[in-house]
Amino acid sequence: MPSPSSRGPGRRSGRRLSRPLWTILALLALGALALWLASRLAWSWSRQATPLHGVVTDRHDGSQVQPALVPLALLALASIAAILAIGGWPRRVVGVLIALVGAVAVWLGVGGVSAAFGARPAGYPTAEVLSGHGLAMLGGLFLVTAGVLVVRAAGTLPRLGAGYQTPGAARETRDPDKELWTALSEGRDPTEPN
Repeated sequence: MPSPSSRGPGRRSGRRLSRPLWTILALLALGALALWLASRLAWSWSRQATPLHGVVTDRHDGSQVQPALVPLALLALASIAAILAIGGWPRRVVGVLIALVGAVAVWLGVGGVSAAFGARPAGYPTAEVLSGHGLAMLGGLFLVTAGVLVVRAAGTLPRLGAGYQTPGAARETRDPDKELWTALSEGRDPTEPN
């Protein structure tokens, strides 16, 4: 029977390995949420004089000004599944793509911010316009950070279904300590030869 002290460090190291994965998944979800919220806020307002209605104010949402915001948010959500499902170099490629998507979102958020500070009509909602642009930039920064973390930690992150490997792949990733614990769990003596 293993002692509690011998079980403790293994569990702690398992938690350490999964903590970066949860951080990455949270950053991706927050980035997607920020981009979606940015698409719902006003990015610009305009006033036009019409013969029938006088001065009419038109509100332009982020999804109207920058139609790419919603697809970028959906791409961030889809990348959560990709990060969980794949490993190795394909995961690194996904990490690079996530970082590029984040950079595009930041670029979209920066575009048009100067118009909020220029000449504007009375009643122009500067705070809402700046919030929309700011959320797009924040969502992009979340995605860039998540992409960099994926590229850096791709080899150490756990993968969904990693326990279901082919026999050849299982032999390649042999861990002697894990084999000892597996033998004990199955009721075999790990010191006896096979």
